[in-house]
Amino acid sequence: MRILATIVQIALTALLFSCDQQHAVPDIDPKVGLECFESYRASLPPGTQYEGIENLAGVRLRIRIMNGLEVITIDCELNPDGTLKSSGE
Repeated sequence: MRILATIVQIALTALLFSCDQQHAVPDIDPKVGLECFESYRASLPPGTQYEGIENLAGVRLRIRIMNGLEVITIDCELNPDGTLKSSGE
């Protein structure tokens, strides 16, 4: 019985470590990621969902979205102050 309990515990531990960890993006207001998503919404399929911020590289903010089939990423450009650059600029 102890062997079975040990195997179950090891399996559960491995499962927890295999879960995708949330990416921490320092100094980014989470609302900016949502604003990036909203700026693309008209061109995305119905039912597309915002998943979160993937990373920040310089002035490029990359967010994750679920398009109904898979999780993909899209990029938005930021102003030097960290706000979303409007598409008209």
